[in-house]
Amino acid sequence: MKKHPLTPFRRTALAVVLLTSAALSPVVFAAAPDLDGDGIPNVVDPDIDNDGIPNALDRNVDGGIAKSGLHLGKYIGDHLDNDSPAEDDIDGDDLADDSLGERDIDGDSRRNDDATELDIDGDKRQDDAPGEMDIDGDGANDDSSREDDIDGDGFSDDDSSEMDIDGDSRSDDDDTDIDGDNRRNAEVAEMDTDGDDKSDGTVEETNDDGDRMGNREDGDDDNDGDADEDDADHRSEDDEMEVQVSLTREAAAPSGSRLTAKIERMATGKIKFALDGRDFPEGVYNVVVDGSLIGSLVMEASKNRPEGQQDWETNPNKENELPLTIDIIGKPIMVTAGGVTFFSGTVPTPQTSVVVVTPPRIIPGVLTQGAAAPAGSSGRIGIYFTTAGLKKVEVEIEDVEPGIYEVLIGDLVRGSLTAVAGADGVKGELYFEVGPDASKGELPLDFTAAGEPVVVRQGGDIYFTGVVPTAPPGVGDGVEDNDDNGEDDGGGTPVEVLLSSSAAAAPGSKAEVQIQFGPAGATGLEIEVEDALAGAYDLIIDGTPRGFVEVTTSVDGTKGKLRFETTPDNAAELPLDFIAPGKSISLSQGTTVFFTGNIPGQPAS
Repeated sequence: MKKHPLTPFRRTALAVVLLTSAALSPVVFAAAPDLDGDGIPNVVDPDIDNDGIPNALDRNVDGGIAKSGLHLGKYIGDHLDNDSPAEDDIDGDDLADDSLGERDIDGDSRRNDDATELDIDGDKRQDDAPGEMDIDGDGANDDSSREDDIDGDGFSDDDSSEMDIDGDSRSDDDDTDIDGDNRRNAEVAEMDTDGDDKSDGTVEETNDDGDRMGNREDGDDDNDGDADEDDADHRSEDDEMEVQVSLTREAAAPSGSRLTAKIERMATGKIKFALDGRDFPEGVYNVVVDGSLIGSLVMEASKNRPEGQQDWETNPNKENELPLTIDIIGKPIMVTAGGVTFFSGTVPTPQTSVVVVTPPRIIPGVLTQGAAAPAGSSGRIGIYFTTAGLKKVEVEIEDVEPGIYEVLIGDLVRGSLTAVAGADGVKGELYFEVGPDASKGELPLDFTAAGEPVVVRQGGDIYFTGVVPTAPPGVGDGVEDNDDNGEDDGGGTPVEVLLSSSAAAAPGSKAEVQIQFGPAGATGLEIEVEDALAGAYDLIIDGTPRGFVEVTTSVDGTKGKLRFETTPDNAAELPLDFIAPGKSISLSQGTTVFFTGNIPGQPAS
């Protein structure tokens, strides 16, 4: 889509032709704007106002003191800088900056969609600079609902031909901030990744990141670097019906090894099938379904353990996918090597229809101005949540006096935010999060917030007031750390028990099980091991392998942890898709058992 710019020679030659033409036939460009009267129309004039500053370096392309010619010494043009909201025609060529016909907004002879055009509106802020919130200088912020062509290249942001939405010369496939709104794709607050005014995950939005693949074909819908299957923010499309099962480990497979089979049927009829193996010997394994060889699974060394994955598809479109040429749904499957079966089972059957009910993950709220708030200032508060409960609270104020403001939630000061002046005005933000990242200035969300009163004040002056929004019905409205111990408890009531250690366990070592309960039953299960010998311990629940606890040595000692949740919200958590309360549990290595016990049952209400 990117066009090659005019080379300096071509631009010079074109100017000569235009000058010559103007000399021979002055009427040729009579209708074309020529601010400085030098015979070169603004649309191709390298210095439109003849102020001696090339358009590419000029903060006001169409206004300045002429250095020569008809208007020598006079100020010609307007007095509006390129980034002024009132400037709607930066290069004075009679084409509005938001016009589809305006292909070179700042008149620097580099088209808006040129790979070398790094400052489309000529405001001296590069298009990918943090403070650049109106890339094409048309008066509509990049994240405004009025902005449907962020880089002003004539292609709508949701046009299938638009492959660089913010015009920063990075393809949308590789851009960490696709719409240039200064919110990275991976941020919780980024709910419209491609800036087309269609919220991610809605029925209307069929291509969250605006790249070359629609959501149904894209393995990373929002281009945040996390595969959809591991992404807590991912909303499955209405026809993504995926089922995953663990295949049975046969005698030849090592203890602790696993192989999962995953199948997905799309509304188009396409079938996707995948095998994912861990912790069995490196090599090539035959995959046999209903007596037919459909391909191989290759196990290779990866970090500390062998791993392998293979994908099949009825219409493969990726290099690593194998064609799926037979009906495999509900059929027996075996994974073998050298005539020996390592895993066996049945290919699961995906649903034929599904109703997806996904509540919004962000609930916004508006704060009300207090007596001290200046006219035009504003405040906002929003929450981010998972099914288990509240995960994040954001407080933001704008257009106030720079300074430090206290934030009270539930009548207690929870932190302070600093409002600072930037290119787009004065702003201040404060974030509370379960599991905060201190390097990003996040504070711990270790208190009840949903539904609590909010006050933003400075000294004794009240600037904003409001209430923290609450989550929709069916979603926990408390933080996941219900017992205020700083640990994720899934939004449920935690019950803990120590497991019994065997003679094989290291002296002083211990293993603890914690299970959390909500109104509908267990919401989370966590197994933690401390001061044991480093290594991988097989986790067996009710006689079935459910994973392993990796115990490693660090500055905090020798520890390991494995967590299950009914709705996992990060890649480290496994789905709690089995009955756990009251079941037997053990941790072992091969035939050696180190810890045993029973998972607690749900306490009486």
